[in-house]
Amino acid sequence: MNLQILSLEGHIYLVETIDEKGRHLLADRQSRARRFHCLEEIREHFVAQEFEEIWLEQQTPYEEMCGLTDDTAPLRIRLYW
Repeated sequence: MNLQILSLEGHIYLVETIDEKGRHLLADRQSRARRFHCLEEIREHFVAQEFEEIWLEQQTPYEEMCGLTDDTAPLRIRLYW
């Protein structure tokens, strides 16, 4: 299983697990997307789990802000925990 961390504006991170059945957004008890405020908080939450790969993904609004088309793939960085 892989872990994908989605970095959003405002220091908000969402987390998905990815397995052979697809992508699964981590949710809280009210079935809302679980929000994290830093990578260390995510790391502590998953301390007892092992993942094959961990990825940080960030969408950048730079092209859109400059009036260009937004056809750029998100920035993806592999993390090694």
